Amino acid sequence: MPKIISDKGSPMMTLQKIEKKGDKLEVTGALMGAWPTKMYITVDEFGGFLRVALSWSVISYLLTYPYYYLRYKLGKKE
Repeated sequence: MPKIISDKGSPMMTLQKIEKKGDKLEVTGALMGAWPTKMYITVDEFGGFLRVALSWSVISYLLTYPYYYLRYKLGKKE
């Protein structure tokens, strides 16, 4: 499961799933590895979510992801 980590490497949130619930997106996960949580992205907030998710930083990371992934996988074998 994907994790969002702190700058020290400790897990802040584990994402389990994102699914549509009526007119909202439901994000299910665990905060700090211990507290189960369900968070919702509403119609009003979805535009802001898209602006953050489709920012230049995220798009450039997505484009360079194959490089980072290969570097990470090859580095683990040494």
